[in-house]
Amino acid sequence: MTAAAPPPYEVFEETDWPLVGGQRLPRARLAYRSHGRVGEGLPILTCTAFAQTPADLDYLVGPGRPLDPTRHWLIRTELLGNGRSSSPSNTPPPFDGPDFPPVTIRDNVALQARLLDHLGVGRLGAVVGASMGGQQALQWAVSHPDRVARAVVLVGSARAGLHQQLFLHSLERALTADPAFAAGRYDAPPLEGLSRLSETWAPWALSPDFFRLGHYLEYEDTAAGDLEGFLAKWRRRYHDRDANDLICHLRTWRAHDIAGAGGDFASAAAAARLPILFLPSASDAYFTPEQVIAEAAAFPQARVQVIESLSGHAAGFGRSDSDRSAVFQAISDFLNHDDHPLG
Repeated sequence: MTAAAPPPYEVFEETDWPLVGGQRLPRARLAYRSHGRVGEGLPILTCTAFAQTPADLDYLVGPGRPLDPTRHWLIRTELLGNGRSSSPSNTPPPFDGPDFPPVTIRDNVALQARLLDHLGVGRLGAVVGASMGGQQALQWAVSHPDRVARAVVLVGSARAGLHQQLFLHSLERALTADPAFAAGRYDAPPLEGLSRLSETWAPWALSPDFFRLGHYLEYEDTAAGDLEGFLAKWRRRYHDRDANDLICHLRTWRAHDIAGAGGDFASAAAAARLPILFLPSASDAYFTPEQVIAEAAAFPQARVQVIESLSGHAAGFGRSDSDRSAVFQAISDFLNHDDHPLG
């Protein structure tokens, strides 16, 4: 069954918007979609991941799925830096391109909270996100625990540890080493750098067993007879993305910590007094189950359910039928728990 297409996105704007780093955006734009049973009950907020739009979680949306627009009001927000919300690629001088100020997960959540004020929403039934979207869901639980009934963190974590920071640094370096990048002041897309970023990411996104057992042959975007055949597909992955936008996201991710710079992690986690479901993938190379389980222990009402998958990080985006089935069941059970059923 194909999920119904959501309406075109809208844009919410705030002027003179303060950022955690101390700078202010003259105009902060937040792309979002509101659909389903609009105005009825407590809405579900979804948050996007690296270089994504809400379409990347469409596998969760539709009649009979965990995010059912025939039953729920859905508000689907988009990360700053994704090219539709305020980003290096669409912000006028003096904050265009490489001069776009650093933004954090906390900045994203603060702007989303203002959107909800604008929409007249005082409280959310749930916040759901994968990867960087999961970071936002968790930040919502920490920053606005009284405004959220539940949070779902798919293949995400509460902070970027040194291992993740090294991984993200290597991706940025692969991109910026292209002479055509020109310190972010390129006239044409730095395609070699964008290709190198994709190639560097390839062994991280999917697990070793995904390749060893031949599962890569089952999908159009990975099926290939040899290394060069695989890379010929994979290296084009971000050719349609703006390089400065991608760097904005890499740095947002790399800087993330629910406690903020220099904050106390245990105190921040203790503030999230609501049920939180962590769904790590068993084979995720950078949001490992061990990391997620250790972090979840700091939250008062956290539950961890590991997705048994060979898809690596991609399990959180429904790579295989079994991934989708496991995620569907876990989220549906969590959102419709007898304590706070969502409808």
